[in-house]
Amino acid sequence: MVAKQKPAPSPKRYTRSSATSTPMPSPPGPTKDGRSAERRVPVRALPAEKAAVLDVEATSTSPVALAFAGDTADVIARMRSGTPARTIPRIASTLGISQDKLFELLDLPKSTVKGRISANGMLSSTEQDRVYRAEKALARAIQVLEDEEAARTWLSRENRSLGGEIPLALLDTEPGYELVLDTLGQIEYGVVS
Repeated sequence: MVAKQKPAPSPKRYTRSSATSTPMPSPPGPTKDGRSAERRVPVRALPAEKAAVLDVEATSTSPVALAFAGDTADVIARMRSGTPARTIPRIASTLGISQDKLFELLDLPKSTVKGRISANGMLSSTEQDRVYRAEKALARAIQVLEDEEAARTWLSRENRSLGGEIPLALLDTEPGYELVLDTLGQIEYGVVS
């Protein structure tokens, strides 16, 4: 007699109303066109421990805290509706660098963004992602280094741990952003200096 195999457990699903791990049942079988009927989990449904990783605590000195602080789902909704270009001068000021240097380091189109600032326009999704990364990297650097000036200096100077790159210059890509955050994590745990 052949023993029956138990079906593989279905992946956990999370409800829309909370960030707790309340499972939702998986839909049965494939759809008419043969694709999996698995539904996408809404961002609001992230488990609390994952949502916490995405939302680095904003500091009182962070100029973009109003644009990028709060519940992860709210931040995503605000970013989808657009981020004002006037965020640029405030983040440059907080980082202790000029707007032109920020444009250069984050690889932002200088004349385009300056025009948007003058017209009180919105940043493109690529531009706002880079500004978001800069704000989050600053908040994380302040958290790790426990000093705002040290965090500004660390972000704006060449770093041996990053192959001689300036941390802010790596924030134009997601892998660069992850590398900066990983390096800050190593500093936090004493792996690099």
